[in-house]
Amino acid sequence: MAGRTRTLGPAMGIAVLVAVLVAVAAGWLVVRGRRGAEAVPRMDRPGAAGTAAGHAAAAEDDPAGPAEEQDLLPERAIFGRLCAAGFGDAALEGTLLDEATAGEALERIHAHPRYIPRRPALLPQLTRAINDPGASAQSIAAIVARDPALAGNLLRVANSVVYRRGGVPVEQLDRAVTLLGTEGLRQAVMVALVQPVIGDDGTVYARCAARLWEHTALSARLAAGAGQGGDWHLAQLLALVYGLGALVVVQVLRDTWGRRGEHGVDADTLASLLAGWAARCALAISADWGLSGRVQQALEELAAGEADAPGELVRAVRHARTRALARMPAGPEPDRA
Repeated sequence: MAGRTRTLGPAMGIAVLVAVLVAVAAGWLVVRGRRGAEAVPRMDRPGAAGTAAGHAAAAEDDPAGPAEEQDLLPERAIFGRLCAAGFGDAALEGTLLDEATAGEALERIHAHPRYIPRRPALLPQLTRAINDPGASAQSIAAIVARDPALAGNLLRVANSVVYRRGGVPVEQLDRAVTLLGTEGLRQAVMVALVQPVIGDDGTVYARCAARLWEHTALSARLAAGAGQGGDWHLAQLLALVYGLGALVVVQVLRDTWGRRGEHGVDADTLASLLAGWAARCALAISADWGLSGRVQQALEELAAGEADAPGELVRAVRHARTRALARMPAGPEPDRA
């Protein structure tokens, strides 16, 4: 009997050890599976409501990390990097303007209404639908479908690097609704609604405009993800209108000098003009569109420069713009002198 006990003892010990290892491995797989499921981004998360899950979805793949852990870049630095990338190695010809001379043309912006984009006809209706927590993706898409140009813009936005998922292009509105989900559609439709037509005339102005709008669209998405409560839509709208103001600056300079075969300004001067005039041009747009007082107040803060204590909307947009720049393809560094 003692001999049998000695024989079975090691075997039983091995069996117990194997059982323990199997239990530990199974537990590890369960925990890993739960974490993996939490890490998968879902487009139907309520990012617009400012929840933790929504923040994670909006910040996915963001190399700069959470906004609170970053140093905010001044607007002059953000515009400087974007303009440097837009200009690239372009050889400037013709008369180069100083900032004061170029600023004189921008002072007359109110005398040229053609530079103020028209308010989108569906803006009030879509704003109500986007702010309605009970509105479904299908109901929002039904409004979009009434305007073929807007529907086409939405498909372009859904296929952009900001929103596209996977390698298959989105060619149907119903598929865009399925892929984006309700919250993704809420964010993408406003970008599509105000997206400007940027013609590629081969000039540095066109390249800078395209670069500026790519950064604007990404900033708007990140601002929407970081907005608190019902402010997500205002933060997104502020980022978009501010970006439109920047494009107005570029358009005025292009029309005034670029079409004469002159480059007008270099990248560094353009960045300074954008930092000084983008918010002021955006204010003109917001007044013409009848946007809310909060949006106009935030634009006034941006126009006033780097405030010591910016409001909540301005903080959200400035954080988003800093984070968006970190996600843009790297370009040459501007002259910071």
